[in-house]
Amino acid sequence: MTATITTTGAGSPVLASAMHSHLASLRERLGVVRPRDRRNRRLGPPVHRLDLLHELVERETFEHVVTWLRSRRSDGTAREYADDVRHWALAGRELCGTQPWYLGCITSDVIPVWRGWATEDLRLGPRRVNRLASSLTSLIDWVKYQTRQELVHPITRYDRFRLDPEDESSMTPVLEVEELQAVLDACTSARQAFVVSLLYTLAGRVSECCDAGADDLSSESGTCVLTLRRKGGKKVPFPLPAELCELGAAAWRGSTGTSLLLDDDGAPMDRHGVDRLLNRLGRDAGVLPGRDLTPHVLRASKLTHMYDEGTPPDDIRRFADHANVVTTMRYIRRRTNAGLRAKHTQASVKVYAELVHRFL
Repeated sequence: MTATITTTGAGSPVLASAMHSHLASLRERLGVVRPRDRRNRRLGPPVHRLDLLHELVERETFEHVVTWLRSRRSDGTAREYADDVRHWALAGRELCGTQPWYLGCITSDVIPVWRGWATEDLRLGPRRVNRLASSLTSLIDWVKYQTRQELVHPITRYDRFRLDPEDESSMTPVLEVEELQAVLDACTSARQAFVVSLLYTLAGRVSECCDAGADDLSSESGTCVLTLRRKGGKKVPFPLPAELCELGAAAWRGSTGTSLLLDDDGAPMDRHGVDRLLNRLGRDAGVLPGRDLTPHVLRASKLTHMYDEGTPPDDIRRFADHANVVTTMRYIRRRTNAGLRAKHTQASVKVYAELVHRFL
């Protein structure tokens, strides 16, 4: 059931109207999510993230969460943080018996139990657990700044997992070129192949590609260019290979919509639709046994292949839209064998070669 969001303590009709306007804007920025049933793992119907937060979080904390999320410049980051708050609300209910969730219900003595619950029951990896810890810390810091209250952080640096930067076992896996080709071979339509190819080619964040529309395409000096809205709202143009543009034209044929990513019924795809498609294609192709093929895997694969081809790390950083090259190198699987590096040169050319003949 969708909650009806109201504001309290507005003070005047003008201020109340402004608050409702801010909530409406944030509601659209955060978009919808399909909560997964923990028992049967099935996805539920789409619900606006802000409506879920309104149901899960007590009023005063909800107001702090709203201002914190509004302060995030990137829509993608705001969505991730909103999902992290939903996690902490679930933790409060399951571990503390607290519902609705409020700041302060997760205390330092709960954190060791939470770490075990998150890793063993929810099967979250160390990096994901550390990111959730960072999100809660960020929210508390924001409330301290806004209210000038002396709030206590329940999580210290000793509560976080220590991650070896050289240990790749918990990192996002990558597809070798032959595996990527197998995934494309498993596609049964131009639309499926275009989704995989576009995400890989741009090393794109899935939300950026799902938000892109036909009006973001242009032609510059005979080259097809796609402009993506990246973190912070900045627009970045990406020249696309001619074969990929031809594949896109085949994917959009017969569609009356404006979205770039379409399912086989012609409906726009959101990140969940893309996840389901990639999961299925990964299983059909027999890649990554025991793990799901995700947009993040395609992103890490592209960045690794660029590194294999000799692209300087700082150029890869700019392509990936990372602020720090250290972040970029966490995506890249560094080869110890020169022959293996050479094997992946011109990966994109190999990937597109078969698609032109199959779908055009």
